[in-house]
Amino acid sequence: MSSKSADYSNEKSFLAGETPEKDDALTDRYIENSWERCRDRYKISQHSDVKLVSLTDTEVKEHREPLEKLLSDSVEVFDKIRTLSKNSGYTVLITNEKGVAVKSFAESSVGHDLVAKGLRQGTLWSESLVGTNGLGTCLTECSPVTVYAEEHYGSNLQNFSCSAAPLISPDGTPFGAIDASTFANGNRLGQALALNMVCETADEIEALVFKDAYHNQRVISFSVSPVVSITKALVAVNDSGTIVAATTPILLTLGCRDRYEIVGKKFQDVFNLSFEQLEAAGSGSVEHYMQVMGKPYKFHANLLQNNAYQVQSPQSRIVMAKPLETDTSIPVNTPLVLAAGKEPTLLKQATRCQRIVNKGISILLQGETGTGKEVWARALHESSDRADKPFITLNCAAIPESLIESELFGYGAGTFTGGLKAGKMGKIQASDGGTLFLDEIGDMPLELQASLLRVLAESEIIPLGEHEAVGVSLNVICATHRDLKEYVARGEFREDLYYRISGFQVTLPSLRQRSDQPVIIEKVLHMLCLDDGDVGHVEIHPKAMELLCQYRWPGNIRQLKNVLQYALCMREGEMICIEDLPDEVFSSDQLVRKEQDIAPPPLRMLSISSDSGSLSEKEELESILEQHRWVVTRAAKAMGVSRSTLHRKIKKYGLLSEDQLLDH
Repeated sequence: MSSKSADYSNEKSFLAGETPEKDDALTDRYIENSWERCRDRYKISQHSDVKLVSLTDTEVKEHREPLEKLLSDSVEVFDKIRTLSKNSGYTVLITNEKGVAVKSFAESSVGHDLVAKGLRQGTLWSESLVGTNGLGTCLTECSPVTVYAEEHYGSNLQNFSCSAAPLISPDGTPFGAIDASTFANGNRLGQALALNMVCETADEIEALVFKDAYHNQRVISFSVSPVVSITKALVAVNDSGTIVAATTPILLTLGCRDRYEIVGKKFQDVFNLSFEQLEAAGSGSVEHYMQVMGKPYKFHANLLQNNAYQVQSPQSRIVMAKPLETDTSIPVNTPLVLAAGKEPTLLKQATRCQRIVNKGISILLQGETGTGKEVWARALHESSDRADKPFITLNCAAIPESLIESELFGYGAGTFTGGLKAGKMGKIQASDGGTLFLDEIGDMPLELQASLLRVLAESEIIPLGEHEAVGVSLNVICATHRDLKEYVARGEFREDLYYRISGFQVTLPSLRQRSDQPVIIEKVLHMLCLDDGDVGHVEIHPKAMELLCQYRWPGNIRQLKNVLQYALCMREGEMICIEDLPDEVFSSDQLVRKEQDIAPPPLRMLSISSDSGSLSEKEELESILEQHRWVVTRAAKAMGVSRSTLHRKIKKYGLLSEDQLLDH
């Protein structure tokens, strides 16, 4: 029985010990999607012969090398596949993530005939080249699939029946696929067995890779029997008891459509099982019942003492699941690594942050507006030993200056006319034991900066109107798009506070500077679809994707969300085309060559007094305000400062009265 061959409606089959049924509707959808891609994206002529590309021995060796260690250590796993190939007349192919067949088994006369027809080591089965086929389509859909006879897009492939399953790395991406193919003979029952067999093999390989990737973490296996030869349903848990990764079988068992549904949660909360119980069992298993979809299921849990499989080569492509090759102690599915995506600079930052997140070192996040500073702050919190405590945010630029102090420190009963009678707890106190995220710290008024510095130094606060100090356990993360060093030089930010909050600095690149733009765009699109309850598979046309990757994205990921939301509303069908995009992405001044944006621009704001020559700060400020007809919002935008900063300057020089400021 395989977990992969079942639809998510069959998620209980693993625990119940039942053989899942093939979901024909799901397979049909995959075939329909593939044919649409072949027609619209790959421009392959329907029902024509497709050319099978064969690589040279040297090229095959290059593609095979990253998988060599895994292939050699998986001999026992492949025994069942070899038996299938020998006794049932199948050829079995194993590919890398690009669809290059790097290993094959053909141990029967039928298998040799299949090899002669092109089903052999060295052929390239990418869907974009040969159309709908078992290997290429399963890699594209990242799901097991059977492609039978006329379901192949190419006419010369319609004599075959192919069942394939992706090989999934711990981060959820495929690093290869395994396929069992034979001649189509009008009977599809045998193909169901083949699909189940390749899925089981894929699950077992996934488990081997998983154990290696998390050999420094606690790995718990689950099974329906206390005695299992190979465990496939695995969960990795860090020292704080948080789930950092899970294999596909356990996800399907729990009915999870995505790894993120359990990653980041406490192990005990998900499974209602403590480590004390597992450790007490030693090398044995713990019999346990858990409610799954409202029904009790019995399973056996085992804390693996040693991981038997170890990948020796640090260059192994399999260990792409461990993108942080410089530090194998950092698991691959931590919130920080997930937040970093595929961007190399951010992956390095994730490694460093993981090392210091529990060391009491203050972290300052820098980057343009919309680059995801709050997302990164949340990832820092969820990666810390405070993950089960509150995460409280305060945007210093979004709250009127007169209210920031009460928001931060709270106030006692009867402190303010119109305030809450019982008083109000401030953000600092609310974050006690957890994390306080101060966004746009550069816009905090100077006088309040002194109060914050005192709180950070003494770990206690005094709410407004109160006399008793309240102790707090503080973990403060700050963020800004300003150049705080320049602010310090101009006297607009306290130097002592700057050094207090910037123990470690993380600079987040703008969207235009990221090398993983297509990945980010697809991820944001997927999240938007889920938020809208759209479970269909929406794709972006290659020309539309090319345009999106050429755009400068001055508003970064925040702007990207708005653009994709618009496109989702405008699309017809399941494809976002270039005509569905808003006019703003066609702006010629925002379509630039990538080389222009390799080096990040300096984080500088327009100085009120810079380049003024003989003009005083007051005169320059007055001149700018006049240019914008004394509309503070417009003037602040033109100067690159917040409204609150500009208000302080206006009040400083008495350019507008309090009543006039309220009108602007």
